[in-house]
Amino acid sequence: MLLKRVKYHNFRPFIGNQEIKFTQESGKNGQNVTVILGQNTFGKSTFVLSFIWCLYGESRFDHPNDILNKKVEKKMSFGQQETAWVEVEFEDGDCVYTVRRTQLFTMGQKGHLNANDTEVSMSYVTSKGETKNLGKFQHEVNDAIRAILPVDLSSFFFFEGEKDNAIKKKDLGRSVRTLLGLEAFENMRKHLHGESDNPAAGSVMGYYLDKEGDESDDKAKKELEKKTKAEADLAEILKRIEEIRSEIKSYETKIDQINESLRQAAPSKELQKRRDAIKKELAEQEETLKKNYKKLLKLFSTDSMPLFIMPFLDKAADRLREMDVADKGIKGIEATAILELLGRGVCLCGTDLKPGTLAYKNVEKYIDYIPPKSVGTLVRDMLETIDGNEEKSKKFIEEFEDIYKDIQKNKARIDELEREEKEKLAEIAKIGNVDTTDAEQNLYTYKQRINELTDELEKRCSEEGSKRSEISTAENNFNMYKSKSDKAKEYHLYYSYAEALYNWVNVNYNKKEQSMRERLSDYVAELFNNMYSGKREVVIDDQYNISVVSDDGNMALTGGLKVIAYFAFVGGLVKLAYEVMQEREQDEEGNAQTLGEHYPLVLDAAFSHADETHTKNIAKELAGAAHQLVFAVMPKDWAYAKEGLTGKVSKIYELKKIDESEAQIVEVN
Repeated sequence: MLLKRVKYHNFRPFIGNQEIKFTQESGKNGQNVTVILGQNTFGKSTFVLSFIWCLYGESRFDHPNDILNKKVEKKMSFGQQETAWVEVEFEDGDCVYTVRRTQLFTMGQKGHLNANDTEVSMSYVTSKGETKNLGKFQHEVNDAIRAILPVDLSSFFFFEGEKDNAIKKKDLGRSVRTLLGLEAFENMRKHLHGESDNPAAGSVMGYYLDKEGDESDDKAKKELEKKTKAEADLAEILKRIEEIRSEIKSYETKIDQINESLRQAAPSKELQKRRDAIKKELAEQEETLKKNYKKLLKLFSTDSMPLFIMPFLDKAADRLREMDVADKGIKGIEATAILELLGRGVCLCGTDLKPGTLAYKNVEKYIDYIPPKSVGTLVRDMLETIDGNEEKSKKFIEEFEDIYKDIQKNKARIDELEREEKEKLAEIAKIGNVDTTDAEQNLYTYKQRINELTDELEKRCSEEGSKRSEISTAENNFNMYKSKSDKAKEYHLYYSYAEALYNWVNVNYNKKEQSMRERLSDYVAELFNNMYSGKREVVIDDQYNISVVSDDGNMALTGGLKVIAYFAFVGGLVKLAYEVMQEREQDEEGNAQTLGEHYPLVLDAAFSHADETHTKNIAKELAGAAHQLVFAVMPKDWAYAKEGLTGKVSKIYELKKIDESEAQIVEVN
């Protein structure tokens, strides 16, 4: 399968009809590379993911429902319809195929856009130039596309760099076996025997075993039923054991990754913890400062008057004392009050105040000392007021000074905290700031889960031993009880033939797969060493999972190392798949009858985690391993990648961003 072109119509940022034509291996002078240049948010991810949408109907965009261009959508009125489509043209074998996936949109009420289900069509042009449609129904077209490139292999060839191109590990082994043609052996094994340790009921061996049991007596049948049920139970137990082990391994990997991140984050965490404390104290100090400012203003507005009038009051007090006014009156009592008492004839204390008595005369004489007749009392009141204001003035000054000192302390502490925060930020910037709250919680959760799974694994392993013993007992009893009839012997003979064929397939399959894995490991190691500037060893396990080993042991696949390992794996896989197809089609003299199976590599943000040296190496090695290579890259990465692609690039396109809703595809000369 080699790409010829992709066309867009109102698909996401690509308004109207736009297209990209691809370079193939047959291009002049071996130029098999097409480059798509664009900054972030210019449409590079849309370009790569458009193949997944067109071929398989899967929307892997961050916003899956955003298919129709936003500008086109905004211009639609109620009831108006618009379509968005992607068309991919590619070669496979002797035919040229065209696949178009279309989605119809209708504008509803209140600006709500309604989307129909996507529809896909497929046509092909034969080597004789005849154009034919493939499939009358959608499922027929989908089946035809998946036969050419299965969906579970799509992640190998359409790389989403910004999402780290996560491929489910449980699907990796099956996907690789499919690509290398090993699925035929696997299907033969399943057909003859099934996947459990003992022949499955629906397999060839299971069928003849059942038939042999049907021809036996009742006791043998019962034992066979016990054996069959125990085998089914064992298959479920083994399946669950494999799932548990896989889950434990997954959690252990996650724990290793979290521990590594925590080790890296430990210094930053302590600094961030101190910075949080600084922020909290800063907020407290700033709030206290506001309160002290308010207290100062309130004190000034309510209690500052005595301070400002004291110079005048001091002069008034000196003048009053110079007057030497006798003050024999009683403060608060005026002449009218004295006259009232004399008129009543009784004092407040109960003494008689009759005219001529001594008591009467003593009270009467005070009329000359109190208002309105005497100013002595008023002078004394004034002097007391002056003395009181002097005390208030002193108290105001003391309180003012205390509040002012607190304000200065607040401001000094705030300055000190702000300087410390800047220092901590500078230290954090040097080592990287990592929030480990979620990581620590996940670490605890994963460990708890591993404990639970380990307990369940022990239980399941015990059940496995019990079931195997049960199967063995039932099989021995069945052999003892089964009939010696000719029919039973016949089925037993058929069973023996199927068993011998299964053993032959199994042995050859294991040899074939071992050979494939070794060849793949060699190719991947070669590509990895050519791409990576360092000392690392690449290892591929029996499930085709890749790991990188150093002198210190296994290394976590993160960042640039993960990308290099992935590209080495994909490049080696493409190279091996091509050779396997050639070998499969050899004639008796060993000459290849076909050119092998071609596969494209379409890569988005392939170099986002790589430095300039690795970028150049990756580009060079992938261009040599793949028959067709398409890079969607940022200009800054292309500046280094092109150094490894000398003489390989045939076409360059640029994605020009008009605005947030539109990008144009322009071919660069």
